Amino acid sequence: MNQGLRAPARWQAFVYGWIALIACAGAFVGLSASGLWIDELFTVHVVHQDGGYGEVFRRALTDAHPPFYYFFLYAWTHLAGLSETALRLPSAVLAVASLVIFALGTRRVLSHTAIAFACAVAGVSAFWFEQSQNARSYGLCLVLSSSLLSIALAFRRRVEARADFPYAHWMALSLLGLIASLTHAYLLLATGMLLLFLLLSLPSWRIRGALVATGLVILAFNVAYYRMMVHSTQLDLDSSWFSNSASFFGQQIRDALHGLMQRQVIAVTGLLVLFGIRQKVLGNAYFAYDERDTRWAVRLAAFVLIGITVCGIGVSVAVAPSLSDRNLLTCVPFAWLLMGRLYDAAGPRGYTRSSVIVAVLAMLMVGSYLCRLPGRALPQRESWRASAQYIARLPGCSGQLVPAILPYHFGASPYFRALAEQDFFGYYMPPGTPIRAYMPAELAARHPVQELPSLLASRAANAESGGCSLLAWGVHDIDEPSALKIALDLARQPGVAPRRVLLQQFIDYHPRYLRWNAVPEAFVYVAIPPAAAGTQVAQPQAPEVQLDKGNAASVGDRVVVQYLNTYTNPTQPVYQVDVYAIQSWNKHQAVHQDFLAVHRLTCDARVSKSNWGVWPDPAYPGCSTLPPPTSARNINEMIAP
Repeated sequence: MNQGLRAPARWQAFVYGWIALIACAGAFVGLSASGLWIDELFTVHVVHQDGGYGEVFRRALTDAHPPFYYFFLYAWTHLAGLSETALRLPSAVLAVASLVIFALGTRRVLSHTAIAFACAVAGVSAFWFEQSQNARSYGLCLVLSSSLLSIALAFRRRVEARADFPYAHWMALSLLGLIASLTHAYLLLATGMLLLFLLLSLPSWRIRGALVATGLVILAFNVAYYRMMVHSTQLDLDSSWFSNSASFFGQQIRDALHGLMQRQVIAVTGLLVLFGIRQKVLGNAYFAYDERDTRWAVRLAAFVLIGITVCGIGVSVAVAPSLSDRNLLTCVPFAWLLMGRLYDAAGPRGYTRSSVIVAVLAMLMVGSYLCRLPGRALPQRESWRASAQYIARLPGCSGQLVPAILPYHFGASPYFRALAEQDFFGYYMPPGTPIRAYMPAELAARHPVQELPSLLASRAANAESGGCSLLAWGVHDIDEPSALKIALDLARQPGVAPRRVLLQQFIDYHPRYLRWNAVPEAFVYVAIPPAAAGTQVAQPQAPEVQLDKGNAASVGDRVVVQYLNTYTNPTQPVYQVDVYAIQSWNKHQAVHQDFLAVHRLTCDARVSKSNWGVWPDPAYPGCSTLPPPTSARNINEMIAP
């Protein structure tokens, strides 16, 4: 052991350990506070069927992810059921297990304090916080990534300790690598980087041959699977939200860093880097728990992280756009090791008064994110559950057709329409509820659909005569500004005016620094009667709907849209401008009112990466011959109080 510098004091390990333990306990709080979001609903689509593992495999092939997690969750749900708690409990257990495996696996290369610091940073990180309650494969990815790191460290120690072949370690590494590669594509990259580093750093040609054989077998399994997937997937991999631009790559790498370290932790890390530079300038030695093992472990972690980033960009460019922060963070335990090593090298020792003060400040900054734990009881994801209950309890809507807004970024293939209607919108609705999904262009009549005009007109008439007045329901791919644009389109449809469109928002809570901000992410459109005559702005006569306690917290503001008239330019170029009145009512019943004139675009523009808005881009061929506006208020600001 290098005696040039003492290890960080053990009392720090106790404090950071408690931060990590509290974070781990929080992973089991509020598992059912949020309804399932669209990715989790797809998970349920894969595992909720009676066709056995063969059907799981067939449905998994329609996705872009390998099938192992689906097999695992299929077996689990047959024991525990399909409640939100049952679906998310494995992720909570696996996320906690990943920290335990990391701590045990790195105990020979990091001090106890450094391990506790790394686990505390991991436990309060945005990625770990989210994935510990997400019914997707990322919790399992964390366990497998920690296990790969741990078995690689153990493999090297075994090779250096004895001359005979390490059969048990080789078999464990091979099996882990295969399972990891069949859980997430980026764990295939991580496994490849890890095997390559072992090849370059271990001298035995016999062992190198075994590692090559492991890599070839894993690659063969994955090539076979991905060939089947390419021919079976229903996703358009080239038209997804991923991009191959340099700015997109840079943004995803920055998002991955923020997923690992939030603001206060970034500040602590920056201070540690500065302390490390200062030590280097002064010629002081860095503490290392074990000089050779620690240096090798750090090189391994850096090699894997850099390798998956570079290879991820390469695969994205050569095969299909796929680089994302979540994909990169599947290998985040390797970054935890670097965080621990940084604390060992440059963190406060905790033996002198000044270093104790610095250590306590660092603990307060890292531990401050425990203030977010009460947010576990808040709805944090897309409000499919709350908005579905609202619709199910709308007066007169029981058993009536539900017009839904198709998550349009995925395209409008018959397969995806059926999936959205049955497994997304239909999941929380009463069994047998008829649902039809429409693209925004179809609801706006830019792409005419035969039955929609009469449906919308009859629903609007029900606003006064009684009966179901539901016009539309949207959850995914729609934010607050785009939801308002759809409300404007609905309000001007034949038969809707002079009735108004009530846009009921449903909110989720997103963390921002140490607070939780309410963000609208689900929207229900209901026709309501015309405004009463008078000089005062009165509250809208909205249907009274009582939700269960678990869903009531998601109910947000109400926006009322009234179509006023249309100006048609009588000369060339012919164009139309629609005029609307907009009122926004918050929970405190305060009202914000404005008026808006909108150039109507009637072109049926294809949804693509360059034209992903609810309204078509005026620059899209055939959409508008007018010059772009130079001083028009942005609609995105219209409903801001």
